[in-house]
Amino acid sequence: MDGVLLVAHGSLRAGSDTPLCAVVAELNAARKGDRTEPPKVLGCFLNYGEPLLEAGFAKLAAMGATTVRVQPYFLFGGQYTRRDLPQRLRALDRRWPAVGSVLGPEIAEHPAWTRAVMELALPAIDPSDPEQGCLFVVHGSRYEPAVEQVRRMTGRLREVLSPVPVATGYLDVEQPDVLTAASNLYDEGIRRLCVVPVLLSAGRHTREDVPRAIGLFQHRHPDCVVVLTDHLGETTFLTPILRDLVSKAIDLDSATVEATGMPA
Repeated sequence: MDGVLLVAHGSLRAGSDTPLCAVVAELNAARKGDRTEPPKVLGCFLNYGEPLLEAGFAKLAAMGATTVRVQPYFLFGGQYTRRDLPQRLRALDRRWPAVGSVLGPEIAEHPAWTRAVMELALPAIDPSDPEQGCLFVVHGSRYEPAVEQVRRMTGRLREVLSPVPVATGYLDVEQPDVLTAASNLYDEGIRRLCVVPVLLSAGRHTREDVPRAIGLFQHRHPDCVVVLTDHLGETTFLTPILRDLVSKAIDLDSATVEATGMPA
């Protein structure tokens, strides 16, 4: 029997796990007709919330899973998916030697994921307005895989949204920050700004940090109209992508894959 863990970062904020729970319910419903014994999909968390990764893994092992397919509910390849998650999976492999684990890629590795981001922005954009601009907000990371994934995302969005100017603002680690990125667009003549939080959970960044930065921008530039969209995790745009990633993980031959899906 296969089991699937959809692993999110987690948050201390009440209700922040709602997007993950919705996706897990959708994936379980979608897989019911796939086979006689469809793999059970469980949601769990890496750092905050319940169940944590270890508890989710143990639950699937107790249910008789011989292979646990671990799909990161993370957008980019930063510290959590490229270091912490593989390390903790290796520890679980040692604890449960009869249960193999296979680690899937981040969401940004799926070829269609940028379209999900674009679909979030499109209703708030007027491409015929020469003063229209679009700002995509991401967390930021010191890890080169995440930096490159964001770079590819921004480049692709510039292509598909042209002639609308596109910029990326960071909440942490990298520059420009959200306020600076928005101000740069204003200096380029943008007076109608669509702001898209490319974030999965309804945690502190989504509820506090993004609105605070945009509030400061509007205080400085009251003549600029700002439209703040839902955050990415609040929509259904990612569900088909996650369904596809989970399906591909289940179809992998576990005997030919490293225990954690990544080099030690």
